[in-house]
Amino acid sequence: MARSLILFTLLVMAYSIQVKINECTCEQVLKQDECDEYPIGGGIECDWNEEKKVCESYRSVECSILKGSEICRGLTSCGWVNGKCVNFKQCSDYQETVDQKCNDINYTCILIKDDQCGKVSIPECESFTPELCKNTSEQICVLSGSPAKCVTMKKCEQGSYNQSQCKKNLISCIWENDKCRDKKCTDIQTKDACRFISSFDQYTATLCQWTAQGDCIERNEDDFTENNCFYDSACGRVWKDGKCQSCSASPDPDPDPPAPIPSYHQILSIIMLLLAIII
Repeated sequence: MARSLILFTLLVMAYSIQVKINECTCEQVLKQDECDEYPIGGGIECDWNEEKKVCESYRSVECSILKGSEICRGLTSCGWVNGKCVNFKQCSDYQETVDQKCNDINYTCILIKDDQCGKVSIPECESFTPELCKNTSEQICVLSGSPAKCVTMKKCEQGSYNQSQCKKNLISCIWENDKCRDKKCTDIQTKDACRFISSFDQYTATLCQWTAQGDCIERNEDDFTENNCFYDSACGRVWKDGKCQSCSASPDPDPDPPAPIPSYHQILSIIMLLLAIII
């Protein structure tokens, strides 16, 4: 009986709740306070419509009302075209024959072909010498290998050259036993910080929860409440029909959805623990 309980506990531990960060749209948010405080990003903001009692989205910057090319072309979502400030998506949408004309549209644009604008290229980490290895606007650059080279950091273990390299991504990585590894819920020491841990690319998150014993652990699916559902799910779920429901769920969900698949490391850990129990 004791072994059965241990086996069951290990199987439960194999599953962690992972969600896409800011999965919900403004229109899916159902509460006014959550709507007004939702940091959705992407040039979009949420606002509560008091008359309709719904959350609505709007562009945080209306390009058309901006006057002057310098302010307009300095924003990533706006471009200066034909003497007006317009919504801007990408440099390649415009054709010019002079480099300055591309740059006059948006500060990120340059002439890349005879008649085609394109985005200013960001230096690759690999182009830096070890002495000048520093972050760019789009990449985290770290020293790695022996002899040390400057490389793009795409996972925590690449920050194991020294502690300062690991600290370049404090959100997702932690230094332990002279190595840089992925941060876990159990590494979090305070209740306020015990909500979720972002993945290295800041696209998904592993959800955490604070226990009565004062520990931070991976969240249990049944422990969501109406008050913590939205924020503690990294804005990926909303409280609806008495449940904390995913914003990515389809209107007609599969009544028998497939069970989540544990990761390779989780499976390996379980096998090792089972062998230890049996032996």
